[in-house]
Amino acid sequence: MTSSVASPPTLRGFFDELFLGRVRWDLLRPFPTQDPTDRAIGDQAVAAVTALVRAHVDPELLDRTGTLPAGLTDALQDGGSYKLLMGPELGGLALSPFNAMRVVQAVASWSPAVAWSLAIGNGFGSGSYLPIVEDGPLRDLIERHVRAGIVSGSADTEANGAANHRRHTTAVPVEDGRAYLVNGEKVFIGNGPLARLLDVACTVEVDGVRQIRYFFVETDSPGFEVVTTQEFLGLKGAPIGVLRFTDVRVPAENLLPASTDEARYAPEIARLATLARTLVIASPALAIAKLCLGWQRDFVTRRVMDDRPLGSYEEIRRRVAETAADVFLVESVVRWGLLGQDRADTGPDLTAAKNLTSLACWRAVDRTVGLLGGEGIETARSKARRGAPALPVERFVRDARGLRVAGGVDFLLDYWSAEAGLEACYSSPPPAPSTVDDPTLSPRCREHFRVLVDEAARLGSACARLTGAHSRSELMARQRTVITLGALARELLGMAVVLARADSPETAALADIACSSARVRLAGLWARLDATEPEYPGVADELLHGTGFDFLTTDVVTDLPSVEDQP
Repeated sequence: MTSSVASPPTLRGFFDELFLGRVRWDLLRPFPTQDPTDRAIGDQAVAAVTALVRAHVDPELLDRTGTLPAGLTDALQDGGSYKLLMGPELGGLALSPFNAMRVVQAVASWSPAVAWSLAIGNGFGSGSYLPIVEDGPLRDLIERHVRAGIVSGSADTEANGAANHRRHTTAVPVEDGRAYLVNGEKVFIGNGPLARLLDVACTVEVDGVRQIRYFFVETDSPGFEVVTTQEFLGLKGAPIGVLRFTDVRVPAENLLPASTDEARYAPEIARLATLARTLVIASPALAIAKLCLGWQRDFVTRRVMDDRPLGSYEEIRRRVAETAADVFLVESVVRWGLLGQDRADTGPDLTAAKNLTSLACWRAVDRTVGLLGGEGIETARSKARRGAPALPVERFVRDARGLRVAGGVDFLLDYWSAEAGLEACYSSPPPAPSTVDDPTLSPRCREHFRVLVDEAARLGSACARLTGAHSRSELMARQRTVITLGALARELLGMAVVLARADSPETAALADIACSSARVRLAGLWARLDATEPEYPGVADELLHGTGFDFLTTDVVTDLPSVEDQP
């Protein structure tokens, strides 16, 4: 085997069952744990990659220059870091998905930019397709490049936006179908400037019907060029770029077979993308949230306010505890998604985890900025100049905000999750009342559990009512409603996983805080779902096409300043 990506069982996932009003507690309990032997393997991999990046990367310098250190990529390749999931026959480490997540998390705690490259290479790289590519020329091509030790990635997004179904990059058959000519431009391509092999999403016309197909393109092919590297709010130094294809000839055998294609919607492609998104988003989110907890503890224990230790104030203690609960939430949902794959299809759960993890991470970062005050937004360099502990909070704020956009902006992920979850509501009867209970939980956690069951039943009833009253297309057009349903299910998933893991006084205390916070957010979401809508469309139309609201943009300079590309 070249990958340890699990094949999901046929049982529906926990997350999707929430849309039917059901809490499948039997799937979550006992909460899955990592096998001790696998844990030891992961410990060794984490220790090795941590030593490597600490030796090669100055994260502050990388953030200032935006350039990866010389020799870093080769060192990561030599250590197998770009082949975490692949077998030793390909030079890989054969790690489990959970251990791969741990490795990326460790790197992200030192340099999210480097972790991003590793996550892209392991999650979206060419080698990740090997479990679904049969023997033949395409498999031989991928294996040859993987054995040679390459960096790779996926070239999908275009300037018209990642959420668009259409791809303007085209592949036209030539030479009686023996090859294709690829033309187009891709943007925001992780590892694009470094990649030796890329899978490229192209529009192909077959019998008059346009299809999105994947072609594996060697980047030394004539007509391929890296137009420019791209710089973002965070992730300074991550190899991300604009790629152009001008009559790039690609042999027909480099086309991913149709049975495993049709873009992002094929089940096997979706499973690979789900793991990839977990590596790219959840791993750094967990790392940053953990760092924030450590920074808060460091700051609070060394500060005094009005001759009182800062940690003696009620609000300060509350904020630190809430951050600890958010770390527990992120870790729990990732553990369930990656370690519970033998119990159910956790793909939908991991899709929802993109928002659960990135939003919890953002809450932790935002809390840290407020708690540290000036030290939260002051750069580490500035702190060092005045002799203060050089905590890099400001740098990680920028990185954390990007996680809410990367892999699908947060509101769109809630929409996609609900879109998939609602499908079963059109073919299943209305939910029956649930009677599940768990007397082994602590009293407060058991109260939260009863709320979880009631709220899930409420969600199921709402979904049954909406799907009964609207066709699929009509309901999907009510975007705010669908987004809200996805957010409700996401919060219920978070409550469920922390409660399922609450098997000690410490974890019960964290679950209690996490659930209390989730219930506040749920109340707001229900209010949003049931609210009478203001005149959003009319105001938006006037803003976009009229002049009635021009007074809102007076007294500002709207001309764009000149921008010079300086080192």
